[in-house]
Amino acid sequence: MKICGRALNRVQIYNENGDVRLCGWIHNDKIGSLLQDDLYTIYHSKRATDIINKHFDQDYSECNIDACGYLSMNAMNDILIDVSKIPKYPNELHLGFERVCNYACTSCGVPQSMEMGNKKKNEYNYKIIEGKLRSILPHIKTIGANGCGELFVSKHTLKLLAEWHPLAPKEDCHVILETNGSLFDEIHWKQIENLGQYDLSVHVTIMSFDESTYQILSGTTLPIGQIERNLYFIKQLREQGIINYLELATVVQERNFRTMPEFSKRCIEEFGADYVRLRPYECYGCKPLEIEWFTDVRGKYHPYHEEYLEVMKNPIFHHPRIHDLSGGMPSKTGELPQKRFMNKINIVGNMLLDDNLEKKCVENTNGRPIIVYGLSYSGKKVIKILHKYNLIAGILDRWSKVKFYDNIPVVNPECDAMDKNKSYNICIALSDDVEEIKKFLHHHAYTGNIISIRDFLDKGM
Repeated sequence: MKICGRALNRVQIYNENGDVRLCGWIHNDKIGSLLQDDLYTIYHSKRATDIINKHFDQDYSECNIDACGYLSMNAMNDILIDVSKIPKYPNELHLGFERVCNYACTSCGVPQSMEMGNKKKNEYNYKIIEGKLRSILPHIKTIGANGCGELFVSKHTLKLLAEWHPLAPKEDCHVILETNGSLFDEIHWKQIENLGQYDLSVHVTIMSFDESTYQILSGTTLPIGQIERNLYFIKQLREQGIINYLELATVVQERNFRTMPEFSKRCIEEFGADYVRLRPYECYGCKPLEIEWFTDVRGKYHPYHEEYLEVMKNPIFHHPRIHDLSGGMPSKTGELPQKRFMNKINIVGNMLLDDNLEKKCVENTNGRPIIVYGLSYSGKKVIKILHKYNLIAGILDRWSKVKFYDNIPVVNPECDAMDKNKSYNICIALSDDVEEIKKFLHHHAYTGNIISIRDFLDKGM
């Protein structure tokens, strides 16, 4: 049977809680936590098995196409492998649990995690995670680090890498190192130079070779000259055969898109990259909405979007070693956030001024309890009214950290906590992305009448 190699074999520990996921490009990808279970148990958990079986059926409906270049570029055949069953252990283990970095990149959520984290508690967790990993490390054929921070400031990760002794022959073992390159010099390399005996891939992300752009997007005061010197050192290791594969990457966004042709050319001609990866910017919610909107130049409403399309027509992007992982597709970013904001203001304002709001909410259910999606102000207002009359069937919210509101459970639609086989009427209490939310709910088997809050208040169910 054929299956995506990442979905079957690529296991990552991706935060200080020891949370484990398959691939990392799958929605709702958590399969367990090393603070509760060992990695063998987690890899064979129900959630992991469900994900793997879906991929055996080549069902990629849970995959994030903006993150997966294989999907966006219609190149899934490049990553399919033949297997007969789920193996005892995954082949690949990626260490991203130390979310620490010496940068504060504008396109990354790690700086926010560091600000909000408890250092003492995290260090306690890191030691548990490190201990849990030691028993499985010999069975791993491919080890990678650090996709969720900076490798050379991740002391527990460096220790595990330095002590890795796989049972498999060294010619069958692979190492994948991800770094921002700022500390990849001869001194730091000596900490893990034992990895040079295996098939070694190095992936360096550089936001730009223009110093001011590089510093702004990386949140650093380091001169670009330091990165360039380190890249020459890395190139030297590549030419010596110590590094077997070198990928240089960036995140394409409003600040740097104009420099992409020159950036790509230098990566190949000056620094000897085997692969240049142009990653699309993703809105992670770690910056204010209007900033993320303006950063995402792939959005068709962006004022520079047409210019971006012209830049990406440059012949350099046809080079076989340069890969635009957006696949030429626009992002799903909608209209200006100001318009969305005004839409919300209009809905809330109308609700505040409507003396008949309670009567409308009750009558517009047609006597049948409904589900409300979204704990916005308008959602909470409607929930309070419907609960008073026993007309609330449940609350859905994909992102809420709240487990209960008004003593009613708040359910993530991706979970199985609500009976999806029943046909519910659902009111979407958010003013933006209504059509996307409808598609999302239909995908997760909510099949009843789904309407916006504006239509609910104006027309009823």
